[in-house]
Amino acid sequence: MSKELENRIREMVEKPKMNEIEEILNAFHLKRFNKGMLFKEPFTISKEIGFLSRGTVRMFMYKKNGDEVTLRIFQKNQLFVDLFSLENSERTPIGIECLEECEIKVASFEIFKPLLETNLTLNVFFRKQMSKQILEIGEFYFAFITGTGKERYKMILEKNPNLLKKFPLRIIASLIGVTPTQLSRIRNIK
Repeated sequence: MSKELENRIREMVEKPKMNEIEEILNAFHLKRFNKGMLFKEPFTISKEIGFLSRGTVRMFMYKKNGDEVTLRIFQKNQLFVDLFSLENSERTPIGIECLEECEIKVASFEIFKPLLETNLTLNVFFRKQMSKQILEIGEFYFAFITGTGKERYKMILEKNPNLLKKFPLRIIASLIGVTPTQLSRIRNIK
């Protein structure tokens, strides 16, 4: 199962050192999760980072009124982490749920953080993965500020049409900031 992680590192890092790749692979171990299982419970301190070898996870949180909001959806070959916990070791309202059967390479912060400081390959890989995600978040944030629910829906269709086929509409509605009823109306407008 470490082949996916190794291949992703090699795709993203120019001329990685083999000993550094081995260090990274040794830091991660495989965990299997069933659909609906939580990788991280909301309102806890995260202690692990994940690399998705198979499946899909969503990062979500609860609003003050108790409504659930989907923040991000991660798919194969992506790193995911509650960055607030990674950086500050604090409880956060963020949860991470498996939307289907998942195989996740997992590293504890205890191992990952020191390795990030000493392993150039990991540092470059992590930075590139996070930069890519920050750009995606920025694009989505911009769509929230300037666009409509319909425009955000079209963006999802263009970037990842499989999401609509694989997951309940309530998750997609939450992701684009509309109610399920509003999403139904948006989908029916031609």
